[in-house]
Amino acid sequence: MSIETVLFDFDGTLADTNALISQSHLAVLEEYFPGEYDLESVRAFNGPTLEMVYGKLNPLEKETMIAKYRHFNETHHDEMVTIFEGVAENLDRLKSAGIRLAVVSSKRNDVLLRGLDLLNLKEYFEVIVGGLDYKKAKPDPEPIYVALEQLKVDFETAIMVGDNSHDIESANNAGIVSVFVEWSEKTLAEIKPYHPDVTVTSMTDLADYVIRNKARIKGD
Repeated sequence: MSIETVLFDFDGTLADTNALISQSHLAVLEEYFPGEYDLESVRAFNGPTLEMVYGKLNPLEKETMIAKYRHFNETHHDEMVTIFEGVAENLDRLKSAGIRLAVVSSKRNDVLLRGLDLLNLKEYFEVIVGGLDYKKAKPDPEPIYVALEQLKVDFETAIMVGDNSHDIESANNAGIVSVFVEWSEKTLAEIKPYHPDVTVTSMTDLADYVIRNKARIKGD
């Protein structure tokens, strides 16, 4: 059975939002925990939802901290979000090859659409799933189920592409092929314990995998 559908994470996969996310966390954490965090230590917060991060750090102030994060993030969004090399041209290749494309993100829907519009990527995707479209976030498989149900495709023909452990675990929990991208912040050494099925080093590498090795699907 061939690969028919590719699901993409957004942050750190299609868009380089790593600096924006880290600076947004630092702006909040410096207020609540002065001097306790730096750019390296907040890397661990890139992947989990804001509710997970701040609910663990300070449950009583969670909602206020999330609001402060979002204010910083949205204020600096357009100046700090960039597209990764090769994304647009290889989305073109996949689309031309008849591959159906979707975004599956934990990002709030309005900010997700803003980012896709900013980078001129929205036209490539039939389905865009954001944080308001499901109840349980990655690593739960629900976000993937929502996307695949909207696309009306067989689960076994889909793959999930992402840059962090939550993407890989969500795909594995959904029973579809998980693809880790090495062009973002997380290293293969960090992600390997979560057992990605495939690792790619560039968007060209990913498109080649999908187009040339369509039969390489979980269970075959």
